[in-house]
Amino acid sequence: MYDDEDNKENKNYKDDNKDNSDEILSILSDKQSREIIKLLSKTEFTIQQISNLLNIPQSTAYRKTRKLEELDIVKKTKVVRTLEGLDESYYKNWTYEIVVTYRDGKLSYKLKHVKMEDKIVRLWQKFSEK
Repeated sequence: MYDDEDNKENKNYKDDNKDNSDEILSILSDKQSREIIKLLSKTEFTIQQISNLLNIPQSTAYRKTRKLEELDIVKKTKVVRTLEGLDESYYKNWTYEIVVTYRDGKLSYKLKHVKMEDKIVRLWQKFSEK
């Protein structure tokens, strides 16, 4: 699908062509989904927090975040049990680049995720601040 030069250039990308290209394009063209991705790029939030911060219904925030998670764009980072005994999930964007390509009549996409080393550095920085 890609020539050798493209493969060398994009070797750090995760090639995700499981017939999700149309869904990726749909998500990226949806303003609320892009706002969720942007919001979750800064810090982790629950669905309720996403809903409140973006002024969208909680059901919409849940549905869009769930789809972003299915497409491997955001990740559930932790689940916290509230005093009421309910589980609250926190989400974080872990994709910093999405490349959509149209070539030879086919859509494809590649995701570039935050490297594990970057996650460890950020975690260490959090502990250092306290």
